[in-house]
Amino acid sequence: MLLKQFRYVSHFRKLNFGYSQRSYYVLGRAVMFQAVKAQEISNINVLSSEERSSITDPSEQIPSEIFPAARVVPMVLTHKEPVVLPFDDVPGPKSLKYLSNIRSYLTEIGTQFTASILTFGLNIGTIISQRKPLKNLSVLFDEYGPVVRFVSPVGRDIVLLNNPDHIQKVFALEGDYPVRSTLDSLEKYRTVHRNHVFGGLYTVRYLPHYLYSHGQDWARQRTVVFSPLHNAVVQHIHGINDVCENFTQKVYNLRNYQDEVPRDLFKELHKWTFDCMGLILFSKKFTMLETELVYSQCDMSWLYHSLEKATEAIIKCESGLHLWKLFTTPAWSSLVKYCDSLDNLIGKHVLEAEQQLSFRAKNNVEDTGYLSNTLINAMLLGQEKMNPEDISTVIMDMLLIGVNTITSSMSFLLYNLAKYQRAQKQLYQEIEQRVPNVTTQNITNIRDQTPYLQACIKETLRLVPPIPVLTRILPKNIILDKYNIPRGTLIIMSTQDASIKDSNYDDAMTFNPERWLKADANEYHAFASIPFGYGSRKCLGQNIAETMMSLLTIRILQKYKLEYHYGDIHPTRTFIVRPNKHLKIRFVDRGDTRQC
Repeated sequence: MLLKQFRYVSHFRKLNFGYSQRSYYVLGRAVMFQAVKAQEISNINVLSSEERSSITDPSEQIPSEIFPAARVVPMVLTHKEPVVLPFDDVPGPKSLKYLSNIRSYLTEIGTQFTASILTFGLNIGTIISQRKPLKNLSVLFDEYGPVVRFVSPVGRDIVLLNNPDHIQKVFALEGDYPVRSTLDSLEKYRTVHRNHVFGGLYTVRYLPHYLYSHGQDWARQRTVVFSPLHNAVVQHIHGINDVCENFTQKVYNLRNYQDEVPRDLFKELHKWTFDCMGLILFSKKFTMLETELVYSQCDMSWLYHSLEKATEAIIKCESGLHLWKLFTTPAWSSLVKYCDSLDNLIGKHVLEAEQQLSFRAKNNVEDTGYLSNTLINAMLLGQEKMNPEDISTVIMDMLLIGVNTITSSMSFLLYNLAKYQRAQKQLYQEIEQRVPNVTTQNITNIRDQTPYLQACIKETLRLVPPIPVLTRILPKNIILDKYNIPRGTLIIMSTQDASIKDSNYDDAMTFNPERWLKADANEYHAFASIPFGYGSRKCLGQNIAETMMSLLTIRILQKYKLEYHYGDIHPTRTFIVRPNKHLKIRFVDRGDTRQC
């Protein structure tokens, strides 16, 4: 048998596969050992059990030099830097990448329509087959992850976010003078058509080569406006309460046999907001709730009419292809016409205030404190005095943005209270117990006395933020979800999508004000719901909106029980959301036997 094994070894040696002499030696020893081992095992099988036990296991006699143990190298744990992927690796629809080749030919059309076109393309199959409405941008996050890149064929690339951690990181990078995408149509109207240097508190956008100086001007204007605006709310709180009472009476007069407002309830709320803002901004009583002839020749009616039409024109210009940048479109013509009307009417109020102050100064008329505390006069008399043109621009922004956002939020608050009867019942009990009579003693701290009401407002703004997306233009590179996003990229933060994700809130789609009153409410991510924005560009009108909504809700629930018996209402896809159908809310008198 040994001879047979040696024949195998010699046979391999003749093949000469390139083994060294040492390899042949080791191979021969191994073959010899296996042969000896097999012979010994066969001999052991014929022995008795006692003889077997006295024999050592052959496997224990294996020479260590034949099969030497592998050398063990200890593992060294080193800290590795996280992998950072380039911007080109950010996932997103590939179809847009193919279209990016024509970018240089279409830069004048704009970038903001890309998301609308993309969403339509992703949902066109659903529209055709099931005739269902468009889905929101959450479909993009479900498919591509928390960071989605739009390779825009008509402008700068866009990155869409919905993760609160990523949103917080973007806000932390913005500094004192943040830059964001603007309403292009309104900016063009002011900088090109009106030749205004100051673009406004909301619409202003700064180019890199003069970012710092104009950023300082913007910050200065914002500081000038902040304190007078807050003081104007406190000063006119009683007048705002009277406008709320007028609204409840208007509802009583308009109700039909179903206790519903047959006209558009949203429009009546729009008039209520306009009247309240008239007190705050102009210190004048606008009476649009009491004016049936909307298109009368008085300045108040023309101001309201121009505000409505200018809003519609801006929505049309900002939606779809921005063809108005290439040639004059009907939407652009309407925007110019009604924004001119707004600017002229607001300028008239500013001019009157300036003349009144000049007259009092020349005649040494003692200032009782009232005139200097009004918003326009405070901007005219402040240390950082603003010129009338800039004041008119600020007031126009507050009307265009403030009136529409507050109306939207109030509409959805009434809808939620009418739909969720349990929440309405608990809120009514709080009002009856804490503020049964709104008097001069408790009207200024009404928000402190109604925690459940404030929770209802906060929950409404979480479910439907009036401005569903916030934008920033990155001032420097940033890493988001391991992707390197370069400076100059337009970031769209879908705050509405973040605020209705179950990963951020339990049962996120349900109206549940109690979530904000629990002991663990502070554990919610601070950037999961930011309806008023954050940082240097946080909305100046938060105090105005919450105060107005609180007072009107108290007045309505003291007089009516709200009911809603129709299909669900959803927000529109416009830059300021609205209800997508009429608010057919029933206003049932408190004490009416039909409540039983």
